[in-house]
Amino acid sequence: MRDEVQILTKFGIRFAPSDGTGAHPIVPDARPAGIRASVEGSLRRLRTDHIDVYLQHRQDPAVPVEEVAGVMGELIAEGKILGWGLSEVDESTLRRAQTVTPVAAIENRLSMMARWHEPLLPVVEELGAQFIAFSPLANGLLTDTVGANASFGDGDYRAVMPQFRDYGANAELLALVRRLAAVHDATPAQLSLAWVMAKGAVPIPGSRKPERLRENLAATDIVLTADEVADIDAALDVTAVPEVFGGTKS
Repeated sequence: MRDEVQILTKFGIRFAPSDGTGAHPIVPDARPAGIRASVEGSLRRLRTDHIDVYLQHRQDPAVPVEEVAGVMGELIAEGKILGWGLSEVDESTLRRAQTVTPVAAIENRLSMMARWHEPLLPVVEELGAQFIAFSPLANGLLTDTVGANASFGDGDYRAVMPQFRDYGANAELLALVRRLAAVHDATPAQLSLAWVMAKGAVPIPGSRKPERLRENLAATDIVLTADEVADIDAALDVTAVPEVFGGTKS
């Protein structure tokens, strides 16, 4: 089965003790020795001799991206990874990394609520890489199934995400997504994922239940034309989109 799948995993962070909200602050750590320890641990746990794409989870301000890219080149030469990528990256950092070891993919936030990385899409295409969109459903809000009275368990990061603090502020956006979904006989989640794919990105929604996984996979049956995407974007531009975890739409 190993030859029938691609494995992507990450390196470069550790978690600090909880800050009291249930969340554990992320601490970037991209020291070369740590990277090598991480890749060996992943290979062992995954029971494989190579990782298809190895992604740096966050930029480490103490380690230049060029140094990280150099280690990635070494790991590729050793056959331990086939390619590498960056997460939460801007254009300047991406281009700097590209000069050392070509980047296979980036993983940035992209959804109908979080559009600030859209300018990176043509840059990624230019470099021959793939844009992977994390949180394409805004951490579940765009499924339109969470509701105003949702409660989140200990350790669930949604408890501190701004889009869930004032659920009523999402009303205009959710109404738009419902209308768009109805046109395509789809669920809000499927329409939201189809929009991401129409942008040329690969969405990676979280799915805790088999029925949600099947629902998300069915989004590949929805094909939005360029004109439809332009119309959706124009509608989003004039729709109230509240603050979402990771930034604002501006």
